[in-house]
Amino acid sequence: MKLLITSIVLLGLATSAFAENWRQLSPGIEYRDSGASLLSPWSHIHTFRINLQKNKLDLVMANNLSLRHASVHEFARHSKALITLNGGFFDNNHHPLGLRIGHQQQQNPLKRISWWGVFYIKNKKPTIASSHQYEQDQQIDFALQSGPRLLVNGKIPALKPGLAERSALGITANNEVIIIVTENTPMTTTALAEMMQSSPLDCKEGLNLDGGSSSQLKAEIGSFQINVHSFANVSDAIVVKPRNPVP
Repeated sequence: MKLLITSIVLLGLATSAFAENWRQLSPGIEYRDSGASLLSPWSHIHTFRINLQKNKLDLVMANNLSLRHASVHEFARHSKALITLNGGFFDNNHHPLGLRIGHQQQQNPLKRISWWGVFYIKNKKPTIASSHQYEQDQQIDFALQSGPRLLVNGKIPALKPGLAERSALGITANNEVIIIVTENTPMTTTALAEMMQSSPLDCKEGLNLDGGSSSQLKAEIGSFQINVHSFANVSDAIVVKPRNPVP
């Protein structure tokens, strides 16, 4: 019995140690795998922490590629971004649902859906507002509407159950942006919100993106690469680029 307890304790310590601490990939971009463990090495929760003083978020629409829909890998190849992930919801014809703003240009109008939120960036500051609180402003560089909101002023609202692969955006108290994409790790929105609320993510606001088969990620920063594939194409993608790229 003593040997069994010792083995369990050592396994727990090893599993905890297997999870990555924050790893700096480039100026203002850090990464950690919040889901890695010795018990499930194929399970990942890819997490990035983005400083908007050194990097920017932008939106790429499929029609920018002269396509009706595209994979994140196609969006990444087109935009040459450091990080590319799926955006918000779309209909059966791959037409985006809800607000989309990229390059300070509105690509799709707002939908007044109470449980959706709008993640937007103005003057390098990220904000998540309800669909009813959001006000249009020509100084907004980037905006995407999706739902549900996972954190509101640091608190978790009532969320519906259901397991799925997830992708999400969060905001810390220091106005850093948290990007999350799961891989072989289906989660409920409540579990996702609890993880975002807790250390080391420490989000005060959170917004769920289109998950399930739409959840996908491409990251290529120097020698660091991640590819989370999906058989589904999406209508738009969120990209992260440096504000002052190296020539």
